[in-house]
Amino acid sequence: MLRYFFIVIYVGFISVCCTRNENQPNSNELKPKKEDTLIVNKENKLKWDNPFLNPTGSDLARMIRAYYLVGDIDKLYPFLLLPPSMDKNKLIDLLQEANWGYELKVTNVKWSNDSIFQLSVKTQKQKTTGLEFYHGKIVNDTAKLFVFQNVECPFVDK
Repeated sequence: MLRYFFIVIYVGFISVCCTRNENQPNSNELKPKKEDTLIVNKENKLKWDNPFLNPTGSDLARMIRAYYLVGDIDKLYPFLLLPPSMDKNKLIDLLQEANWGYELKVTNVKWSNDSIFQLSVKTQKQKTTGLEFYHGKIVNDTAKLFVFQNVECPFVDK
């Protein structure tokens, strides 16, 4: 009797394995996710020339301020448009004398032209909230800020 029981179990197991549908994917195979099959619309494509959001995940003003605070001028330099009379050493001197806000937050971007923009930056200096306007331009798909000879804030025109 035990022998018949094992034969029935064995035949049942073999029949289940042989009747598996070949079109059915293996459970070990990776199934494509819905996100992988989505078609990306060209208007919704990410643009790193947006001064509100950079590859660092922050706005342009905060990114420049952060690079300045850690002293990494080499990473800061590609995001600035300097006047012809200013070199890297003059820029460092100007930034060291500058008195720009401790907390910077871009609140708005106003586009003037195809590639020229104005950032509205909310600042906080000694517990006083203020608003400054930084001017910038898109150059080769990179958002850059204009640097002025202003000792208070080098990104604000006098």
